Amino acid sequence: MISSSELSRKLIHLFNLVIPICYFYFIIDKNQMATFMFIFALIFIMIDFARMRSELVKKIFNKLFNTMMRKHEISGRFTGATWVLIIAVPIIYFLPKEIAILSLVYMSVGDIAAAIIGLSFGKTKMGKKSLEGSIGCLSVCISAALLLNLVPLIVSISGAVMATVFEALPLDIDDNILIPVGAGTTMAIVSSFIV
Repeated sequence: MISSSELSRKLIHLFNLVIPICYFYFIIDKNQMATFMFIFALIFIMIDFARMRSELVKKIFNKLFNTMMRKHEISGRFTGATWVLIIAVPIIYFLPKEIAILSLVYMSVGDIAAAIIGLSFGKTKMGKKSLEGSIGCLSVCISAALLLNLVPLIVSISGAVMATVFEALPLDIDDNILIPVGAGTTMAIVSSFIV
């Protein structure tokens, strides 16, 4: 069963959707959006470094967020939120807009689905992950692709599959990096073959 702190963390993960929503509706220029995300990434990096080096900042940060933080974040590594902002910069800058948006959506909703379904119903283990969580990730990513309809279906489905694969990989790299990079790169490659 999923703990209340993990559920809170995943619900906050939904706020990551602000990035692709802003890029789609409000800051539509690639360079402006990448610059905007770069500034926010720098701010979050500075906050993380302050948290790692200042006992006062660490104490305040822990009081506010400790129940939602992972052990490696508490011990001094970047938070998932910082990684989201860092990876959003190259995703937005280097990928076509529609693919960047879909990659960032997959990162947000796919990871949430994998965690909530995997921790609540996962019985078929794949390392630290579960087959049920991966099926949840794939289902939600495909649903997002169909709902948004930003790229040809073969492109969005290939990205959904790779988002699921990268979410399930037993690597010591944050999912917030793996999912958009894996999904985005795959969709860019697949789209180059169907143009």
